[in-house]
Amino acid sequence: MDKKTKIRWAILGAGRIANSFTKDFPLMYDADLVAVAASDRERAKKFATQYNIPQALSYDELYASKEIDAVYIATTHNFHFEQALKCLQNGKAVLCEKPVTVNDKEFKVLMELSKNKKLFFMEAIWTYFLPAIFKARQWMDEGKIGKLKVIQADFAFAMEKNLEGRLYNPMLAGGSLLDLGIYPIALAYYFTNKEPLKITATATMTSTGVDESVAMNFQYGDVIALLFSSVITRMTNVCRIYGESGYIEIPDFWKASGCKLYDKDYNLIDSFNDNREAHGFIYEMQHANEMIMAGEYESPVLPHSRSNAIQETMKEIRNQIGLKYPFED
Repeated sequence: MDKKTKIRWAILGAGRIANSFTKDFPLMYDADLVAVAASDRERAKKFATQYNIPQALSYDELYASKEIDAVYIATTHNFHFEQALKCLQNGKAVLCEKPVTVNDKEFKVLMELSKNKKLFFMEAIWTYFLPAIFKARQWMDEGKIGKLKVIQADFAFAMEKNLEGRLYNPMLAGGSLLDLGIYPIALAYYFTNKEPLKITATATMTSTGVDESVAMNFQYGDVIALLFSSVITRMTNVCRIYGESGYIEIPDFWKASGCKLYDKDYNLIDSFNDNREAHGFIYEMQHANEMIMAGEYESPVLPHSRSNAIQETMKEIRNQIGLKYPFED
C-alpha cells in the first residue's frame, strides 16, 4: 500500500468487540472511521447511527468500496479467514481479531497474500501493545528479576453453559483454546521470544466436541511456562513472570493497566499503572495505522512469523487434546 496522510477505516462486524474498538477510535490520529458492515444491514445501520459512522454496508459492499483503506475484522473467528482473504484481495489492509484464523494452514495463505500484495496484515492481539506489558518486559530485560525461569498465566471465566451457543459450537470453532487460551500462549511467546522445545497439553472436552478447559506446559530448556484456559470456571487471570531474584505480577494481563515488581522475598519493589481512561484498543489501533501509513505490510511488534508460530503451537495442542472442527480438511 502506498504511503498516505490519513487512513480510512471500516469495521467488519457490529458486535461487542466492534463497540470497544469504535469507542477508542476518537483517540486515533491520522485516521477516519468511514464505514461499518454487518451480515444484517439493519444492524449495521443501527451501529453507524450510534457512532456517527457515515456508511452502513453489506460485506460485499465493504470489499468493493474504493473509499476504504483498512478494515478491522471483529467477527467470530470461524469467519476470519474468508473475510480477511476478501479484504486483502480487494486491496485493503487488515487488522483482524484474534485468533486471526482457525488454523495455521489458513494463516499461511493470508501471510503470503499480504506479502505478495504488500498490504498490511496483523492479528489484533491488543495485549502486546499495552503499556503495562511493555513495562513488565522492560523490567525483565533490565534484569530486575534475574534470569527468567517460570511463566504462569491462566485465563478462565465461568461462562454461560449454553450447548447451542458459540463457545460450545464446533461449527463456529468453539472452545476455550481459541477464545481464551491464545492469550496466555501469546504472552509466553512475548516474554520468552521463542518457540517452546516441548509442548504438553491436556483438556476436558464437552459433549459437543470442543474443549472446556485446557492445561498447557511449555518447556524451553531452563524455562517453563504453565498456562491454562477454561470457559467453565473463574481463575485468577493473572500472569506471573518468575526469575531467580524476583517476579513480576500482571493482574488481568489480557487487558493489563498495571503491573508490579517484587523481589525474591515477595517485597514490592516497584509498580506501574497507565491510568488510561480508554478501553485500551487504541495502542494496537494507532500502531496499525502508523504501519499502514508507512507502507509496511507487517508489524515489528507482532510480525507474521509470531502469529504463525502461535497458530502452529495451537495446532500441536489441538492434536494432543483431539480437537478438530467439522469444517476443517
